[in-house]
Amino acid sequence: MKYIYARTSTQHQNVDQQAEHLLRSHSDAKVLKEQESGRSLDRPVFNELKNLLVKGDVVVVLSVSRLGRNTEEVLSFIRDMREKGVKVIVDDLGNLDVTSSTGKLVLTTLAAVAEMQREEILDKQRIGIERAKAEGKYKGKQASPETVSKCKEAVKYLEAGLSKEKAAKAAGVGVATLYRFLKEKV
Repeated sequence: MKYIYARTSTQHQNVDQQAEHLLRSHSDAKVLKEQESGRSLDRPVFNELKNLLVKGDVVVVLSVSRLGRNTEEVLSFIRDMREKGVKVIVDDLGNLDVTSSTGKLVLTTLAAVAEMQREEILDKQRIGIERAKAEGKYKGKQASPETVSKCKEAVKYLEAGLSKEKAAKAAGVGVATLYRFLKEKV
């Protein structure tokens, strides 16, 4: 059996475009799509795929980074697939079978590059957040409208004389969330 594994890191990216591209060359493949971070191979659809694979199967991915961005985990997965008799084909590498000896060499290098890119993205993000904090522009993760509504409800309970713990429980919000809301409101 041939499987296409298409992955994007977020819900805002188009995983269908990736799958459609791979289907042009591998129209006989079953498509599995996932929108999860590549920092770990422990992902629901990827785990489902691993459980389906048997000797003689083929997995097709667009690029090494679509497997994951953790070098050790990607190399371990490829080693497991080679031992199981499953080929892993990377489209961006000219449909190179990365379970072959040549593919292993190329894969090792590219998996390390993918991990380095992820670390660089996180570094740039951290630098941007630090700059925004210094400029007073960073507010962190914002509370959802539902959470804000529950906190406002808890404030009414506070005004009626309930303790913060009881007001939070009555409104269905965590005590720490209520404390943060009150602190930011001041």
